[in-house]
Amino acid sequence: MKKTKIEWCDSTLNPVVGCTFGCSYCYAKKMNDRFKFIEDWSKPKFYPERLNELYSKKPKNVFMNSMSDIADWNYSWWKEIIQAILDNPQHNYLFLTKRPYEALGSIPSSLFIRPYNLWFGITVTGKRNDNVLEHLRAIKKNYGINLFISFEPLLSDPEYWGINLKGIDWIIIGAETGNRKGKIKAKNLWVKRIIVAAKRLDFDIPIFMKDSLIKIVGEENMIREFPERLKR
Repeated sequence: MKKTKIEWCDSTLNPVVGCTFGCSYCYAKKMNDRFKFIEDWSKPKFYPERLNELYSKKPKNVFMNSMSDIADWNYSWWKEIIQAILDNPQHNYLFLTKRPYEALGSIPSSLFIRPYNLWFGITVTGKRNDNVLEHLRAIKKNYGINLFISFEPLLSDPEYWGINLKGIDWIIIGAETGNRKGKIKAKNLWVKRIIVAAKRLDFDIPIFMKDSLIKIVGEENMIREFPERLKR
């Protein structure tokens, strides 16, 4: 497992590299363009030998797909990944997707034997017109997994999104980074709207703000909260 600069986890492990989604702001594709981890970014590749790195005694919060979207993981890959996870219950495993219907609907149910250390997140960058959060909540109800939302990169005003945060266990917020032409700079007000929604009396969801927000909200206003299960 690699130590990472991603502030909300301890390590990253990427048994799969590549993604078919094609986001214009994708940092992972830019890294692949530079270092050529795989020949064709749109054709994800499985590296089963990397799963051996999970066999370590020290518990860690491991982000499992910083270089892919789990919506692209196929069933045979999942079988090997799940076995390694079940063999190593000392870690917390965090997965992130932009396509939860595809991603979570195809995962073998054997993964959910120990739901307490599974964290499934969805990336939300702007308004969504589907019932994706209801889908996540239904999966949480059925399996008892932990849910989080990554508002990164934050690309528009959340006031108009109509998102209901009920049942969400953690929120991550970050601004777009890099020098992309047309790059969108998040506004302080956008961040505040998410904080207000998360801290309603009946929610009080932990919030983690990434370093990319420091210049937007100010160092003194940064919030770095972890859910109890992820505290080290």
